[in-house]
Amino acid sequence: MKKFILLLFLILSSYIVYRDLAIGTLHPSSETAAAIVQPKQAPMPYRTVTVRPGDTLLSIVEKELDGPLPVPLEQLIHDFERLNPGEHAQTLKIGKTYKVPIYR
Repeated sequence: MKKFILLLFLILSSYIVYRDLAIGTLHPSSETAAAIVQPKQAPMPYRTVTVRPGDTLLSIVEKELDGPLPVPLEQLIHDFERLNPGEHAQTLKIGKTYKVPIYR
């Protein structure tokens, strides 16, 4: 009888571990999942700039600020790509107009 109870205990434990790993025990509500995936972001101030020959994203922002960049370069790239979906900061095209973040 003890062996039978031990066998049932092992089967139940195995099932619990499998279910926890495969499915999970906590299911987030749709509101929680949406909040995790799409955090609300405050609108960022920007200026529209047309790229000229020799311009880079860093040079454009430093020219606007008339000084050094007040945020890390990674933050500038992230903000630029957030303002211009589908565009990459490394591939600016001459003559094209982009939204460039304004830092104070």
